[in-house]
Amino acid sequence: MLGTTDLEVSALGLGTVELGMPYGIGDPAPPPDTECIRLLHRAFEAGITYFDTAAGYGRSEELLGKAFSSWAIRPVIATKATIHQREDGTLLAGPSLFRHLEDSVLNSLRQLGMQVLDLVQIHAPARGSFVGPELLAAMAELTRRGLVRYWGASTYGEEQPQQVLQYAKELRTLQVAYNLLDRRLKHPIFRSCARLGVGLILRSVFLKGVLSDRLETLPETLAPIRRAGQQAKGLAGELGIPLPALALRYAAFQPQIHVALIGTADHRELAANLAAYAAGPLPLDMVARIEEIRTEDEVLLNPGNWRL
Repeated sequence: MLGTTDLEVSALGLGTVELGMPYGIGDPAPPPDTECIRLLHRAFEAGITYFDTAAGYGRSEELLGKAFSSWAIRPVIATKATIHQREDGTLLAGPSLFRHLEDSVLNSLRQLGMQVLDLVQIHAPARGSFVGPELLAAMAELTRRGLVRYWGASTYGEEQPQQVLQYAKELRTLQVAYNLLDRRLKHPIFRSCARLGVGLILRSVFLKGVLSDRLETLPETLAPIRRAGQQAKGLAGELGIPLPALALRYAAFQPQIHVALIGTADHRELAANLAAYAAGPLPLDMVARIEEIRTEDEVLLNPGNWRL
């Protein structure tokens, strides 16, 4: 189960931003719709029962709706609603906040072809607090109306997750960025989620494509990230496995998590990720060596700070 919800989910989830819009290093365009839908079906047939999308992921929700809305047995689909800012930088509040959240939920229901959303994650702003009484009241009303089963949050940085955990009864899941280079949240957040029963979902396990064969193509502005990635690549070579397999097996078998998201629009990458997960956890001594890697400039661990 995903935290204290009754949602049965696989330990691997599929992130679908790359299917809905250009994303990743170089912003490659998504494949044709038929290929996207075939990949979604293949992932589900292979045992992935958790699919991550968002209202802001281009056509991702629409494609998931086309793929699964007519199926009797469907995966758990978690979408997101973004809390927008006004022109002065403050967050929406009052009736405007409720209308915005209601519109986002209703649009997601239409796009996905669902009667009720399994999980809506509040897509937090890039920085600052965002949970307050008005947001909680809006969430509760949309749940009362039978439009949303569970709520969670997708956060940035180190302060926002701590805020979410203060509302574990209302926000049942927490999605955070975590990978073998960016391990900053492991000790302050993972154990708290386990203690509170909050479902923990990891995104960015490949650091937006850094921990893949794209590593050597990084520009000089990301040289500190490239050097740290090369250390990890060396460890992968010692095990005789590719760097993405090392990254996935490190993240997906963290003891306190519920779901690790793999994002891909490529059938071969999907197959490789499934095979890597099937290989099981990394040896404990390798995990220890990975956790000795340090990135010289931690600001670059957030792709939002990249200048490509």
